[in-house]
Amino acid sequence: MTKKLGLLALCMMLLFVLSACGGRPGSGAENTGSNAAADSGGEAAAEGTEELTPEPGAELTFWTIKDGYSDYAVQEFEKKYNIKVTVEDVAYWDSVARMSTDGPSGNGADVFGMTNDFLGGAVNAGLVLPNDYFEEDTKTINRKLAVDASTFEGILYGYPRSVYTYGLYVNKDLVKDAKLDTWDDVIAFSKEFNDVKSNKFGFMFDSGSFYLFSFLTGYGGYIFGSNETDPTDIGVNNEGSVKGMTFLKSLKEILPFKLTDMTRDAKNGLWEQGKLAMNMDGSWEIGKYSKLPFQVAVIPLPAMPEGKTPVTLAGTTSYYVSTYSKYPNAAKLFANFITSKDMQIKDNELIGSIPAAEGINDSIRKDEIMQGFLKQIENSRMWSSLPEMQYFGQFMDPAFDAVWNGADVKATLDKAAEGMKTNIESKSK
Repeated sequence: MTKKLGLLALCMMLLFVLSACGGRPGSGAENTGSNAAADSGGEAAAEGTEELTPEPGAELTFWTIKDGYSDYAVQEFEKKYNIKVTVEDVAYWDSVARMSTDGPSGNGADVFGMTNDFLGGAVNAGLVLPNDYFEEDTKTINRKLAVDASTFEGILYGYPRSVYTYGLYVNKDLVKDAKLDTWDDVIAFSKEFNDVKSNKFGFMFDSGSFYLFSFLTGYGGYIFGSNETDPTDIGVNNEGSVKGMTFLKSLKEILPFKLTDMTRDAKNGLWEQGKLAMNMDGSWEIGKYSKLPFQVAVIPLPAMPEGKTPVTLAGTTSYYVSTYSKYPNAAKLFANFITSKDMQIKDNELIGSIPAAEGINDSIRKDEIMQGFLKQIENSRMWSSLPEMQYFGQFMDPAFDAVWNGADVKATLDKAAEGMKTNIESKSK
């Protein structure tokens, strides 16, 4: 009897300790073994002390796209905290798939970069810890759209680094003083400028659905309802989407190619050779396009017929702490450090990233490229973080291609919407 009472008391004590250390559902404590439950940083968080305490002997593996900023950020963190960080060059769109296998085997990252369209899948796969200790700091310094994009089902997971969208890069040496306020202006310029034999074109876009959907949003199209949060409401075939797709199809007049031939490499090759006057591309190319041998500016996407303005899709690149990290406190400290307001300003200075932080426009680059993208961000809609987004490209990429090749717009979009709906409903059963 004494042994049973002793065992019961021990169990009650363990439950109390786990509760005091924040082992609530979704906190990540239940996913990180003894490190999260017993570390001094967990106690510091509960007591509201000033800074999270990293685990003794912590070393971190960091997955990101290696660039001038990532190298700088790691060096600054190592100098301040004396914690070694090994950087591996892993693309943001590859990290979730790799973590799914490398995380459980102990070969994954402690902190990894990811764009927000992968967040829902990463959470459902149990790959990421909530951003709990630095939650209020993150919400205070960053744009709401960046925070919302790093949040899934009401829980903040990400540490936003930057936001991105796309606009119209303009070769000022070629367009000179041409009027480019509307798509009618772009079409008129391209008709005069195009020289197919010389491989010169006034305008070109990347044929991916991420870019092309902006023409549908201009007339009221959307992917999911309630600002891209309701997968039961699919808007890729509504009246606005049909009207927008019909307009997009009309651009074939100045783009005499198959849609599948307008690959990113082909388009960017012409642009960098000075044979393309206007290039619809993403803000992630700012660093490269700032160094071309001709003058470059960015303008927001021009107005469509009837004065309707295309709404670009936008995304957020954030860093996430792995549930498999042996050093979750050090990892959280690192993720927060490299995405602080001061570091985002440095990121902008070094490679031209558009900061996720708000209220710092006076501290970042003032060139025409950056200012153009800041304007475009104000007329953008965040790319959904729902795992159901996987069906958007799956069904809309072939839909865009079919319409470009002459298929009926409404029938094609209805088919795409039905395909998305069927797959989403099947997954939910």
